[in-house]
Amino acid sequence: MINAILGQLVCVNAQSAVILASNIEFELIISSQTATKLSNLQGAERSNVRLLAWLQHKEDGMTLFGFSDEEERRLFLELIKVSGIGPKQAMKILSGVRVRDFIAALDQSDVNFLSKIPGLGSKTSQKIILALRDTLVFTQEDAKPQNVAKGASRKYQDIIDALVEMGYEKKKVMDTVATLLKENGEYVASHSQSAVEEWLFRSAVVGLS
Repeated sequence: MINAILGQLVCVNAQSAVILASNIEFELIISSQTATKLSNLQGAERSNVRLLAWLQHKEDGMTLFGFSDEEERRLFLELIKVSGIGPKQAMKILSGVRVRDFIAALDQSDVNFLSKIPGLGSKTSQKIILALRDTLVFTQEDAKPQNVAKGASRKYQDIIDALVEMGYEKKKVMDTVATLLKENGEYVASHSQSAVEEWLFRSAVVGLS
């Protein structure tokens, strides 16, 4: 798997960038958001560019997609899991909106906002909300989009899973657990894992009820 391409930025346009790395020029399909960031690089910055990557391998060829940061790549990878959305359409979506704004709209089930993004319509927006709303969320801890399984409260994932199985909304569970841990750091640091888990479960149920 190619995780990233590091090298000199040879050229960039609204849809692609070429990077020279180890005497090989790699062309990567990028979003216009990433294109803007690359275009703004000056001098020495253009000689030391790193783009995260995802390789599509098909019978008729290979296509390399590039991303400015992990959040953009993560959203891309989640989008292509949605039925009917391929890599090129996912990149078109990323070109029309900032990742953070997309996640905020997803969090609020804002079909109207999403349907205005190039490459999306009302039906596709609804499909995306149903597929991804509980997968990509904001946490109160750092307000960045992240995968639930890798959230700030990862150490207490069993508690989160148990609460979700009880019927509580995953995003609210994540936010509640993150808030409890942040506001009770002293207690968490001075008690055993099992004691913290018992306290956290009880407190989260109270907070969610």
